[in-house]
This record gives sequence, structure tokens and C-alpha cells, in this order.
Amino acid sequence: MSKQENLLIVIDPTQDEQAAMERAVITAQLRQPTPKLTLFVGVDEQAIDTGAGNTAVYRDAEWFTQLTEPLRNAGLEFNAEVCWSPQWAEAIIATAQKCEADLIIVPDNSAQQSRRRFTDTKWNLLRKAECPVLIVRPGASNQRQTVLAAVKMQDDNESYQTLNKKILNRGKWMADLYGAEFHVVNSYSGSMNYPDRGVITRMVDMDVQNIHVVQGQPDEAVAEVAKEINADIVVIGTLKRSGILAAMRGNTSEWVMSKVETDIMTLN
Repeated sequence: MSKQENLLIVIDPTQDEQAAMERAVITAQLRQPTPKLTLFVGVDEQAIDTGAGNTAVYRDAEWFTQLTEPLRNAGLEFNAEVCWSPQWAEAIIATAQKCEADLIIVPDNSAQQSRRRFTDTKWNLLRKAECPVLIVRPGASNQRQTVLAAVKMQDDNESYQTLNKKILNRGKWMADLYGAEFHVVNSYSGSMNYPDRGVITRMVDMDVQNIHVVQGQPDEAVAEVAKEINADIVVIGTLKRSGILAAMRGNTSEWVMSKVETDIMTLN
């Protein structure tokens, strides 16, 4: 029997529709044994107007009943935590550690804007989370028919090699779980930087024809392939950093997330 998973579902109480909740219900119903669910209700103050004049920051007991109705209808057991700490990302990470989360599911309502831009707090969560984080885009496909993993095989850095292996293994595992096609994309800048498909096939059992080697910028290459194969989810990596590097924005992973319209799973 497989290990029972723990899923942490992040709820934005200012939103009427909860994409993370919808995805969690689907995920839980497909997993055996049924995962343990924990709801984290808190506000990312960098993304939401928390002023007293914003009517969306007021919620009553009826709202919470409606929020959890999909879980009850699906026969899923759950716990809930309400958090008012301004340290949104740190609070999520602390809750994930407490409930021993195997996956954090986070809604990304910035996807409704013309240009997606993660807040520093959300980026902090992706960088520091000790388990995979699934970023759910409202309106994205609920299906998992095509899984795309984005790697950078040319880098000899041990951290990148370890991360590539995690990305490939997670993507293949997900594709096998859902009976989906598994694809991999690797961009390169020039002939001297061309990646070896054989390295990928030696790391994970997959069809060579599903390995896409594309010349160009990584974000554009991933977005292009994701659209071409109609990917339902893209798996990428975000290396943990500290000090000045941790504060840097505009790196490859962030640009990829700004271009791709599907759900995204991040690993570090």
C-alpha cells in the first residue's frame, strides 16, 4: 500500500472561487489511500488590499460552510487553520512542517491579469518550501493528459543535476499516475550548448520523441512547447538560495511562470 499523503491547501479568503480547493478535491479522489487534507486560510498582504474598506476581507460562518462544502460532498476529511500573521509565506511553511505536507497547493489569481507577477511573499514560499508546490491557475485545465517537465541538462553544477533528477522523476511519476503523456523540454542558446537527449533517457524511462530540444530563451521555449503539446501542467525547479541571491528577482523560473498559462509544479 502506498504511503498516505498530506496535502496543504492554501485558501485566499478574499476570493469567492477557490481554484486550489477544486484541484485538491480532484487530486485527493485519484490518490490511494485518500490523502489527509489541511486548509490554510490566510492573506498575502502583498497581493490583497487588506484595508477596512475592502468588503472582501470580511467573511462569516456561512462563507466557511460554503468553502468546505466540496470536501464534505466528496467525503473527504480535513482540518483547517486560520492564520492572521502578516508573514504569509513563513506561516504556510510552518503549517506544512507541522502537518508533514507532501504537497502545497496554492492559487495564483495573478494569472487573471495581463502580465503575471508573483509577489515577493509567494516567491519566498516557492524558494523555501521543503515539499513540491502546485500553483493552480483559475481557468486552467483540470485534466492531466499531458505533463511537461522543464530541465537544464547542460549545467554541470551538482545542485542543478540533483534538481533535474527530481523534476524528471516527479514528472514521470505524475504522468504514470494519471495515465498521461510525459514530455521534457530543454532549451539551448547555441550549438556549443546543445543538450544530450541520451542523458535524459538514462535518467528516466521515456520516449525519445517526447524530448523537445529548443533553441532560444528558456521561458519562451517552455511556453512554446507547452502550447504546442497542449500541456496540462509544467514541472520546473527553483533552487533554494540565501542572502542577496534569495532577494533577486527575474530569474529563469519566474520568467517561465509568467509565460506559461497552465498549472505549474515547482520543486527545489
